[in-house]
Amino acid sequence: MLELKQTQRLSPVLTQQLQQAIKLLQLSKLELVEAIELEIKENPILEISEEEPRPDREETGDEEARTGAEEAQDDGKEMQELLDRYSPSEDFFPAGDKEAPDYENMVRKTYNLRDHLRWQIGLSDFDPTERVVAEWIIGNIDDNGYLICTLEEVARDSGFPVEVLEPVLKKVQKLEPAGVGARDLKECILIQYELSGQKDPVFYTVVSSHFDLFQHNNLKGIAKATGFPVEKIKDVFERIKSFDPKPGRNFSDEFISYVVPDVYVARGEEGYEIALNNDDIPELRMSRYYLGLAADRKIGGETKRYIKNKVKQAEWFIKSIQQRQQTLLKVAQSIVNFQREFFDRGLRSLRPLILKDVAQDVGVHESTVSRITTSKYMSTPHGVYEMKFFFPTSINTGDGDSLSTNVVMDLMSELVKKEDKKKPLTDDEIAHTLKSRHDINIARRTVAKYREILNIRSSRERTVVG
Repeated sequence: MLELKQTQRLSPVLTQQLQQAIKLLQLSKLELVEAIELEIKENPILEISEEEPRPDREETGDEEARTGAEEAQDDGKEMQELLDRYSPSEDFFPAGDKEAPDYENMVRKTYNLRDHLRWQIGLSDFDPTERVVAEWIIGNIDDNGYLICTLEEVARDSGFPVEVLEPVLKKVQKLEPAGVGARDLKECILIQYELSGQKDPVFYTVVSSHFDLFQHNNLKGIAKATGFPVEKIKDVFERIKSFDPKPGRNFSDEFISYVVPDVYVARGEEGYEIALNNDDIPELRMSRYYLGLAADRKIGGETKRYIKNKVKQAEWFIKSIQQRQQTLLKVAQSIVNFQREFFDRGLRSLRPLILKDVAQDVGVHESTVSRITTSKYMSTPHGVYEMKFFFPTSINTGDGDSLSTNVVMDLMSELVKKEDKKKPLTDDEIAHTLKSRHDINIARRTVAKYREILNIRSSRERTVVG
Protein backbone atom coordinates (compact mmCIF):
# COMPACT_ATOMS: atom_id res chain seq x y z
CA MET A 1 0.00 0.00 0.00
CA LEU A 2 1.39 3.37 -1.04
CA GLU A 3 1.32 6.16 1.50
CA LEU A 4 1.85 9.81 0.63
CA LYS A 5 3.57 11.91 3.25
CA GLN A 6 4.13 15.65 3.02
CA THR A 7 7.13 17.14 4.77
CA GLN A 8 8.72 20.55 4.91
CA ARG A 9 12.42 20.72 4.35
CA LEU A 10 14.94 23.52 3.93
CA SER A 11 17.08 23.21 0.83
CA PRO A 12 20.81 22.61 1.43
CA VAL A 13 21.60 26.01 -0.10
CA LEU A 14 19.18 27.85 2.16
CA THR A 15 20.47 25.98 5.19
CA GLN A 16 24.02 26.97 4.30
CA GLN A 17 22.93 30.59 3.84
CA LEU A 18 21.18 30.63 7.19
CA GLN A 19 24.25 29.16 8.84
CA GLN A 20 26.34 31.90 7.24
CA ALA A 21 23.97 34.60 8.51
CA ILE A 22 24.06 33.16 12.03
CA LYS A 23 27.86 32.96 11.93
CA LEU A 24 28.16 36.60 10.86
CA LEU A 25 26.19 37.65 13.95
CA GLN A 26 28.77 36.39 16.40
CA LEU A 27 31.92 37.48 14.56
CA SER A 28 34.04 40.23 16.04
CA LYS A 29 34.70 43.27 13.87
CA LEU A 30 38.13 41.95 12.81
CA GLU A 31 36.67 38.54 11.99
CA LEU A 32 33.86 40.20 10.01
CA VAL A 33 36.36 42.13 7.87
CA GLU A 34 38.25 38.88 7.22
CA ALA A 35 35.00 37.10 6.30
CA ILE A 36 34.10 39.88 3.85
CA GLU A 37 37.54 39.78 2.24
CA LEU A 38 37.30 36.00 1.85
CA GLU A 39 33.81 36.24 0.31
CA ILE A 40 35.02 38.86 -2.18
CA LYS A 41 37.81 36.51 -3.27
CA GLU A 42 35.39 33.60 -3.72
CA ASN A 43 32.49 35.48 -5.34
CA PRO A 44 33.23 37.67 -8.41
CA ILE A 45 29.80 39.33 -8.10
CA LEU A 46 30.90 41.18 -4.96
CA GLU A 47 32.96 44.37 -5.18
CA ILE A 48 34.14 47.04 -2.78
CA SER A 49 32.35 50.26 -3.72
CA GLU A 50 35.54 52.35 -3.82
CA GLU A 51 37.03 50.07 -6.46
CA GLU A 52 37.41 51.43 -9.99
CA PRO A 53 36.10 49.24 -12.85
CA ARG A 54 38.62 46.51 -13.53
CA PRO A 55 40.42 47.00 -16.89
CA ASP A 56 40.51 43.27 -17.61
CA ARG A 57 36.72 43.21 -17.51
CA GLU A 58 36.16 46.35 -19.57
CA GLU A 59 38.85 45.63 -22.15
CA THR A 60 38.36 41.96 -22.81
CA GLY A 61 37.50 42.57 -26.42
CA ASP A 62 34.49 40.33 -25.98
CA GLU A 63 32.10 42.48 -28.00
CA GLU A 64 29.29 39.96 -27.69
CA ALA A 65 29.41 40.03 -23.90
CA ARG A 66 29.51 43.86 -23.86
CA THR A 67 26.55 44.04 -26.24
CA GLY A 68 24.61 41.61 -24.09
CA ALA A 69 25.36 43.70 -20.98
CA GLU A 70 24.22 46.89 -22.75
CA GLU A 71 20.98 45.27 -23.91
CA ALA A 72 20.32 43.99 -20.43
CA GLN A 73 21.00 47.45 -19.03
CA ASP A 74 18.32 48.88 -21.31
CA ASP A 75 15.49 46.61 -20.28
CA GLY A 76 16.94 44.54 -17.45
CA LYS A 77 14.71 45.63 -14.57
CA GLU A 78 15.95 42.72 -12.48
CA MET A 79 19.49 44.00 -12.70
CA GLN A 80 18.53 47.56 -11.71
CA GLU A 81 16.46 46.30 -8.76
CA LEU A 82 19.44 44.38 -7.46
CA LEU A 83 21.67 47.43 -7.89
CA ASP A 84 19.18 49.61 -6.04
CA ARG A 85 18.63 47.12 -3.25
CA TYR A 86 22.23 46.15 -2.63
CA SER A 87 24.23 49.29 -3.24
CA PRO A 88 26.01 50.61 -0.14
CA SER A 89 23.47 52.08 2.27
CA GLU A 90 24.20 55.01 4.56
CA ASP A 91 21.87 53.41 7.10
CA PHE A 92 24.50 50.76 7.72
CA PHE A 93 27.67 52.40 6.45
CA PRO A 94 27.46 56.09 7.50
CA ALA A 95 29.87 58.24 5.55
CA GLY A 96 29.70 61.26 7.85
CA ASP A 97 32.86 62.81 9.21
CA LYS A 98 33.57 60.94 12.42
CA GLU A 99 36.36 61.70 14.80
CA ALA A 100 39.21 59.24 14.98
CA PRO A 101 38.87 56.59 17.72
CA ASP A 102 40.04 57.63 21.16
CA TYR A 103 42.89 55.18 21.68
CA GLU A 104 43.16 56.18 25.34
CA ASN A 105 39.63 54.85 25.82
CA MET A 106 40.39 51.42 24.40
CA VAL A 107 40.71 48.35 26.58
CA ARG A 108 43.06 45.43 26.41
CA LYS A 109 41.45 42.15 25.54
CA THR A 110 42.87 38.86 26.71
CA TYR A 111 41.76 35.65 25.06
CA ASN A 112 40.73 34.15 28.38
CA LEU A 113 39.23 30.90 29.63
CA ARG A 114 35.64 31.90 28.84
CA ASP A 115 36.60 32.90 25.29
CA HIS A 116 38.28 29.52 24.88
CA LEU A 117 35.16 27.70 26.08
CA ARG A 118 32.93 29.68 23.70
CA TRP A 119 35.26 28.81 20.83
CA GLN A 120 35.01 25.10 21.66
CA ILE A 121 31.22 25.28 21.94
CA GLY A 122 31.11 26.79 18.45
CA LEU A 123 32.89 23.69 17.17
CA SER A 124 30.91 21.16 19.24
CA ASP A 125 27.47 19.59 18.87
CA PHE A 126 25.59 22.16 20.97
CA ASP A 127 22.20 23.01 19.45
CA PRO A 128 21.04 26.69 19.44
CA THR A 129 19.20 26.41 22.78
CA GLU A 130 22.13 24.63 24.41
CA ARG A 131 24.47 27.40 23.25
CA VAL A 132 22.35 30.01 25.00
CA VAL A 133 22.25 27.88 28.15
CA ALA A 134 26.01 27.27 27.93
CA GLU A 135 26.57 31.04 27.73
CA TRP A 136 24.84 31.45 31.09
CA ILE A 137 26.97 28.69 32.57
CA ILE A 138 30.24 30.04 31.14
CA GLY A 139 29.43 33.50 32.46
CA ASN A 140 29.49 32.04 35.97
CA ILE A 141 32.80 30.16 35.63
CA ASP A 142 35.71 31.86 37.40
CA ASP A 143 39.33 32.12 36.30
CA ASN A 144 40.18 28.91 38.17
CA GLY A 145 37.62 27.03 36.08
CA TYR A 146 34.93 26.54 38.76
CA LEU A 147 31.20 27.23 38.51
CA ILE A 148 30.85 29.88 41.21
CA CYS A 149 27.12 29.57 41.85
CA THR A 150 24.53 26.82 42.08
CA LEU A 151 22.42 25.74 39.12
CA GLU A 152 19.40 26.98 41.08
CA GLU A 153 20.91 30.48 41.04
CA VAL A 154 21.64 30.24 37.31
CA ALA A 155 18.07 29.02 36.75
CA ARG A 156 16.67 31.99 38.65
CA ASP A 157 18.69 34.50 36.61
CA SER A 158 18.41 32.86 33.18
CA GLY A 159 14.86 31.52 33.28
CA PHE A 160 16.01 28.04 32.24
CA PRO A 161 14.97 25.21 34.62
CA VAL A 162 17.63 23.17 36.38
CA GLU A 163 16.58 20.11 34.34
CA VAL A 164 17.72 21.98 31.21
CA LEU A 165 20.88 23.42 32.78
CA GLU A 166 22.21 20.14 34.20
CA PRO A 167 22.80 18.24 30.91
CA VAL A 168 24.36 21.32 29.29
CA LEU A 169 26.70 21.69 32.26
CA LYS A 170 27.75 18.06 31.73
CA LYS A 171 28.62 18.90 28.10
CA VAL A 172 30.58 21.99 29.18
CA GLN A 173 32.49 19.81 31.66
CA LYS A 174 33.76 17.70 28.75
CA LEU A 175 35.55 20.69 27.22
CA GLU A 176 39.16 21.69 27.75
CA PRO A 177 40.83 22.29 30.13
CA ALA A 178 39.82 19.06 31.88
CA GLY A 179 37.96 19.78 35.10
CA VAL A 180 36.38 23.03 33.94
CA GLY A 181 32.84 23.71 35.12
CA ALA A 182 33.21 21.74 38.35
CA ARG A 183 31.28 22.97 41.38
CA ASP A 184 33.87 21.87 43.92
CA LEU A 185 37.28 20.19 44.15
CA LYS A 186 35.78 16.72 44.41
CA GLU A 187 33.83 17.09 41.16
CA CYS A 188 36.87 18.70 39.50
CA ILE A 189 39.02 15.65 40.24
CA LEU A 190 36.30 13.20 39.20
CA ILE A 191 35.82 15.01 35.87
CA GLN A 192 39.55 14.83 35.14
CA TYR A 193 39.61 11.18 36.19
CA GLU A 194 36.71 10.24 33.90
CA LEU A 195 38.17 12.18 30.94
CA SER A 196 41.49 10.38 31.43
CA GLY A 197 39.75 7.11 30.57
CA GLN A 198 40.93 5.33 33.72
CA LYS A 199 38.78 2.60 35.30
CA ASP A 200 39.85 2.03 38.88
CA PRO A 201 37.13 1.19 41.45
CA VAL A 202 39.48 1.98 44.34
CA PHE A 203 40.23 5.48 43.07
CA TYR A 204 36.57 6.21 42.27
CA THR A 205 35.33 4.97 45.64
CA VAL A 206 37.89 6.96 47.63
CA VAL A 207 37.18 10.22 45.80
CA SER A 208 33.42 9.93 45.35
CA SER A 209 32.48 8.51 48.76
CA HIS A 210 35.28 9.46 51.17
CA PHE A 211 36.57 12.79 49.94
CA ASP A 212 36.19 14.42 53.36
CA LEU A 213 38.58 11.84 54.84
CA PHE A 214 40.96 12.37 51.90
CA GLN A 215 41.04 16.13 52.55
CA HIS A 216 42.09 15.42 56.14
CA ASN A 217 44.74 12.98 54.91
CA ASN A 218 43.06 10.21 56.93
CA LEU A 219 44.38 7.07 55.22
CA LYS A 220 43.47 4.76 58.08
CA GLY A 221 39.92 6.09 58.18
CA ILE A 222 39.49 5.43 54.46
CA ALA A 223 41.02 1.96 54.79
CA LYS A 224 38.64 1.14 57.63
CA ALA A 225 35.60 2.46 55.76
CA THR A 226 36.40 0.75 52.46
CA GLY A 227 38.40 -2.33 53.37
CA PHE A 228 41.06 -1.36 50.83
CA PRO A 229 44.74 -1.87 51.75
CA VAL A 230 46.52 1.29 52.92
CA GLU A 231 49.09 0.89 50.12
CA LYS A 232 46.37 1.11 47.48
CA ILE A 233 44.92 4.19 49.16
CA LYS A 234 48.39 5.77 49.19
CA ASP A 235 48.57 5.11 45.47
CA VAL A 236 45.23 6.92 45.03
CA PHE A 237 46.63 9.89 46.96
CA GLU A 238 49.64 10.08 44.65
CA ARG A 239 47.47 9.89 41.53
CA ILE A 240 45.17 12.63 42.82
CA LYS A 241 48.22 14.89 43.02
CA SER A 242 48.64 14.53 39.25
CA PHE A 243 45.30 16.28 38.64
CA ASP A 244 45.00 20.04 38.56
CA PRO A 245 42.91 21.50 41.42
CA LYS A 246 42.53 24.80 39.50
CA PRO A 247 42.36 23.87 35.80
CA GLY A 248 41.47 27.38 34.64
CA ARG A 249 44.55 29.07 36.06
CA ASN A 250 46.82 27.18 33.67
CA PHE A 251 45.00 28.53 30.65
CA SER A 252 47.31 30.78 28.69
CA ASP A 253 46.56 34.52 28.81
CA GLU A 254 48.25 35.16 25.50
CA PHE A 255 46.92 36.84 22.37
CA ILE A 256 46.56 40.24 24.03
CA SER A 257 45.34 42.99 21.74
CA TYR A 258 43.77 46.41 21.99
CA VAL A 259 40.03 46.39 21.47
CA VAL A 260 38.31 48.90 19.19
CA PRO A 261 34.66 49.49 20.15
CA ASP A 262 31.96 48.14 17.85
CA VAL A 263 29.42 50.64 19.19
CA TYR A 264 29.79 54.23 20.37
CA VAL A 265 27.38 55.68 22.95
CA ALA A 266 27.67 59.39 23.70
CA ARG A 267 25.50 61.98 25.42
CA GLY A 268 23.57 64.19 23.03
CA GLU A 269 21.18 67.08 23.36
CA GLU A 270 18.17 64.76 23.31
CA GLY A 271 19.55 61.78 25.21
CA TYR A 272 22.15 59.20 24.24
CA GLU A 273 23.29 58.91 20.65
CA ILE A 274 24.30 55.45 19.42
CA ALA A 275 26.45 54.84 16.37
CA LEU A 276 28.10 51.74 14.92
CA ASN A 277 31.82 51.81 14.29
CA ASN A 278 31.96 50.84 10.62
CA ASP A 279 35.54 51.97 10.08
CA ASP A 280 37.50 49.37 8.06
CA ILE A 281 34.33 47.45 7.15
CA PRO A 282 34.30 47.44 3.32
CA GLU A 283 31.24 48.86 1.57
CA LEU A 284 29.98 46.14 -0.75
CA ARG A 285 28.15 46.38 -4.04
CA MET A 286 27.20 43.93 -6.76
CA SER A 287 29.24 44.02 -9.96
CA ARG A 288 27.35 45.84 -12.72
CA TYR A 289 29.28 43.83 -15.29
CA TYR A 290 28.22 40.42 -13.93
CA LEU A 291 24.65 41.57 -13.28
CA GLY A 292 24.56 42.52 -16.95
CA LEU A 293 25.67 39.02 -17.88
CA ALA A 294 23.05 37.53 -15.57
CA ALA A 295 20.33 39.47 -17.38
CA ASP A 296 21.74 38.91 -20.87
CA ARG A 297 19.45 36.64 -22.88
CA LYS A 298 22.30 35.57 -25.17
CA ILE A 299 24.13 33.81 -22.35
CA GLY A 300 22.82 30.47 -21.23
CA GLY A 301 23.81 27.03 -20.03
CA GLU A 302 26.27 26.45 -17.22
CA THR A 303 27.64 30.00 -17.44
CA LYS A 304 24.22 31.50 -16.83
CA ARG A 305 23.48 29.15 -13.94
CA TYR A 306 26.87 29.82 -12.37
CA ILE A 307 26.44 33.61 -12.54
CA LYS A 308 22.87 33.51 -11.21
CA ASN A 309 23.95 31.28 -8.32
CA LYS A 310 26.75 33.69 -7.45
CA VAL A 311 24.33 36.62 -7.67
CA LYS A 312 22.02 34.90 -5.15
CA GLN A 313 24.96 34.21 -2.84
CA ALA A 314 26.12 37.82 -3.06
CA GLU A 315 22.57 39.07 -2.49
CA TRP A 316 22.25 36.95 0.65
CA PHE A 317 25.71 37.90 1.94
CA ILE A 318 25.06 41.65 1.65
CA LYS A 319 21.63 41.21 3.21
CA SER A 320 23.13 39.19 6.09
CA ILE A 321 25.71 41.89 6.83
CA GLN A 322 23.03 44.58 6.77
CA GLN A 323 20.89 42.46 9.10
CA ARG A 324 23.85 41.96 11.42
CA GLN A 325 24.51 45.69 11.65
CA GLN A 326 20.84 46.47 12.13
CA THR A 327 20.52 43.88 14.90
CA LEU A 328 23.68 45.15 16.62
CA LEU A 329 22.31 48.70 16.58
CA LYS A 330 18.91 47.63 17.94
CA VAL A 331 20.43 45.52 20.72
CA ALA A 332 22.80 48.36 21.67
CA GLN A 333 19.82 50.75 21.84
CA SER A 334 17.91 48.29 24.01
CA ILE A 335 20.88 47.89 26.39
CA VAL A 336 21.13 51.67 26.74
CA ASN A 337 17.40 51.86 27.50
CA PHE A 338 17.54 49.10 30.13
CA GLN A 339 20.80 50.32 31.69
CA ARG A 340 20.04 54.06 31.47
CA GLU A 341 21.04 54.59 35.12
CA PHE A 342 24.47 53.10 34.43
CA PHE A 343 25.04 55.51 31.54
CA ASP A 344 23.83 58.41 33.70
CA ARG A 345 25.68 57.60 36.91
CA GLY A 346 28.20 54.80 36.42
CA LEU A 347 28.95 51.27 37.61
CA ARG A 348 27.10 51.43 40.94
CA SER A 349 23.86 51.94 39.02
CA LEU A 350 24.21 48.87 36.80
CA ARG A 351 21.08 46.75 37.16
CA PRO A 352 20.54 43.01 36.67
CA LEU A 353 19.54 42.19 33.10
CA ILE A 354 18.87 38.96 31.22
CA LEU A 355 19.03 38.14 27.52
CA LYS A 356 15.32 37.44 27.45
CA ASP A 357 14.47 41.05 28.35
CA VAL A 358 16.49 42.48 25.47
CA ALA A 359 15.31 39.76 23.08
CA GLN A 360 11.67 40.59 23.76
CA ASP A 361 12.35 44.31 23.46
CA VAL A 362 14.09 43.94 20.10
CA GLY A 363 11.82 41.18 18.80
CA VAL A 364 14.42 38.47 18.26
CA HIS A 365 15.35 35.14 19.87
CA GLU A 366 17.56 35.04 22.96
CA SER A 367 20.22 33.15 21.01
CA THR A 368 20.42 36.08 18.57
CA VAL A 369 21.09 38.51 21.43
CA SER A 370 23.70 36.12 22.81
CA ARG A 371 25.47 35.89 19.44
CA ILE A 372 25.34 39.59 18.57
CA THR A 373 26.83 40.56 21.96
CA THR A 374 29.65 38.01 21.70
CA SER A 375 33.09 39.57 21.14
CA LYS A 376 31.52 43.04 20.75
CA TYR A 377 32.55 46.13 22.72
CA MET A 378 30.70 49.33 23.56
CA SER A 379 32.31 52.70 24.20
CA THR A 380 30.40 54.53 26.95
CA PRO A 381 30.91 57.76 28.92
CA HIS A 382 32.38 55.53 31.66
CA GLY A 383 34.81 53.52 29.51
CA VAL A 384 34.79 50.63 27.06
CA TYR A 385 32.98 47.45 28.11
CA GLU A 386 32.25 44.11 26.51
CA MET A 387 28.55 44.02 25.67
CA LYS A 388 28.16 40.87 27.81
CA PHE A 389 29.10 43.09 30.77
CA PHE A 390 25.64 44.65 30.65
CA PHE A 391 23.96 41.33 31.52
CA PRO A 392 25.03 40.80 35.15
CA THR A 393 23.34 38.35 37.49
CA SER A 394 21.67 39.64 40.64
CA ILE A 395 21.80 39.55 44.43
CA ASN A 396 18.79 40.43 46.58
CA THR A 397 18.86 43.21 49.14
CA GLY A 398 16.94 43.22 52.40
CA ASP A 399 14.10 45.35 51.04
CA GLY A 400 13.47 42.97 48.15
CA ASP A 401 15.36 44.94 45.50
CA SER A 402 18.14 43.32 43.48
CA LEU A 403 21.66 44.50 42.70
CA SER A 404 23.93 43.27 39.95
CA THR A 405 26.88 41.12 41.01
CA ASN A 406 29.18 43.69 39.34
CA VAL A 407 27.98 46.33 41.81
CA VAL A 408 28.45 43.99 44.77
CA MET A 409 32.00 43.15 43.67
CA ASP A 410 32.74 46.85 43.21
CA LEU A 411 31.58 47.50 46.78
CA MET A 412 33.77 44.64 47.99
CA SER A 413 36.80 46.09 46.19
CA GLU A 414 36.20 49.46 47.83
CA LEU A 415 35.99 47.86 51.30
CA VAL A 416 39.29 46.04 50.77
CA LYS A 417 41.02 49.19 49.49
CA LYS A 418 40.00 51.14 52.61
CA GLU A 419 40.60 48.37 55.18
CA ASP A 420 43.22 48.43 57.90
CA LYS A 421 46.20 46.71 56.27
CA LYS A 422 47.39 45.41 59.63
CA LYS A 423 44.00 43.87 60.32
CA PRO A 424 42.28 43.20 56.98
CA LEU A 425 38.64 42.20 56.74
CA THR A 426 37.76 38.52 56.78
CA ASP A 427 35.11 37.15 54.42
CA ASP A 428 32.63 37.06 57.31
CA GLU A 429 33.36 40.70 58.13
CA ILE A 430 32.94 41.74 54.49
CA ALA A 431 29.58 39.93 54.36
CA HIS A 432 28.52 41.59 57.64
CA THR A 433 29.60 45.06 56.42
CA LEU A 434 27.71 44.69 53.14
CA LYS A 435 24.62 43.73 55.14
CA SER A 436 24.89 46.56 57.67
CA ARG A 437 25.85 49.34 55.24
CA HIS A 438 24.03 48.38 52.05
CA ASP A 439 21.44 45.84 53.23
CA ILE A 440 22.95 43.24 50.88
CA ASN A 441 22.35 39.63 51.90
CA ILE A 442 25.40 37.65 50.86
CA ALA A 443 26.90 34.47 52.29
CA ARG A 444 30.53 34.17 53.36
CA ARG A 445 31.16 31.52 50.68
CA THR A 446 29.82 33.91 48.04
CA VAL A 447 32.20 36.61 49.29
CA ALA A 448 35.03 34.11 48.93
CA LYS A 449 33.98 33.31 45.34
CA TYR A 450 33.77 36.97 44.37
CA ARG A 451 37.10 37.64 46.07
CA GLU A 452 38.71 34.97 43.89
CA ILE A 453 37.16 36.49 40.75
CA LEU A 454 38.59 39.89 41.76
CA ASN A 455 41.99 38.29 42.47
CA ILE A 456 41.84 39.51 46.07
CA ARG A 457 43.90 37.38 48.43
CA SER A 458 42.59 36.05 51.73
CA SER A 459 42.72 38.27 54.84
CA ARG A 460 45.67 36.29 56.18
CA GLU A 461 47.61 36.84 52.96
CA ARG A 462 46.69 40.54 52.91
CA THR A 463 48.00 41.19 56.42
CA VAL A 464 50.88 43.65 56.57
CA VAL A 465 53.20 42.99 59.49
CA GLY A 466 55.04 45.83 61.19
